[in-house]
Amino acid sequence: MRDYITCVGGDESRGAFLIKGTSNILFDTGMAYSADRMIRNIKKELGGRPLDAVLLSHSHYDHVSGLPFLRREWPELVAYGSERAKEILEKPSARQTMRKLSEAAAKGAGLGHAPEYDDNGLRVDRTVHEGEVLQIGEHTVKVFETPGHTRCSLSYLVDEDVIFASETVGVTLGDHYMPCYLVGYQMSLEVVRKLRACGAKRVFLTHIGILTEENTREISGLAGASPFSPEAVWDYLEEELCRTKEEIVSIIRRYPAEAERIDAMVERYHKNISEAEQPEAAFRMNAAATLKAVERECMEEEGKI
Repeated sequence: MRDYITCVGGDESRGAFLIKGTSNILFDTGMAYSADRMIRNIKKELGGRPLDAVLLSHSHYDHVSGLPFLRREWPELVAYGSERAKEILEKPSARQTMRKLSEAAAKGAGLGHAPEYDDNGLRVDRTVHEGEVLQIGEHTVKVFETPGHTRCSLSYLVDEDVIFASETVGVTLGDHYMPCYLVGYQMSLEVVRKLRACGAKRVFLTHIGILTEENTREISGLAGASPFSPEAVWDYLEEELCRTKEEIVSIIRRYPAEAERIDAMVERYHKNISEAEQPEAAFRMNAAATLKAVERECMEEEGKI
């Protein structure tokens, strides 16, 4: 039986997943430059039925900038997100940054420019909060506030089946794990522990999809996990959070200058990632925030770096 959840992203970042049913939901909306392809993929899956809702994990451009294009096709869709995401997406400065990063991603994909869109399409229609349960068609969606990557990050448990974990838990691509705790390492650790307890049968990780026995064979730390289980995933994510925190502490201790530290982060965590998937400029912004978060927390723990 074919799964009711499928990737419909229009680029290699796999930034949009469709949850099908009597009502159809999209988790995140991918990037602006690949929105047309995403929409074609959605239409192919839905066969003329509408897209009813969007669940936004957070406010970063690679997760929300496809939203204005979706509204052109399905004007009645409702976008759900956190109160903080709503505030951010209404800020002119945030919208300007999204356009800049969308341009960089489009150029990285070999395009001249990102397509034009209406900034007003970048909005949260309904804010949701910790513990809220949404009924969207036959789908039951429970909301978890999961700050750590951003302060606006949300995760969603769909149908007591799949937990759509936010990027707070990190991104893993094959044998490569990228820490994503831009605003707090300890927050992120607590999120992994919270989501571990949610009772999900399956775990979804950003930019990968639902983890299965087959696709975990290439993930360092999960290869050979038998039988595959969500517990193995949570163990792996908690271990990687702790390990990368120590790596980043070492970078901070080794390099006194911020520019040197960011270069070291690029070499350690970004060197095998394409410009189309994540422009280096975007990673550098994230790396600067991660370094500050880890340094602040280490100073609290140890009194100094």
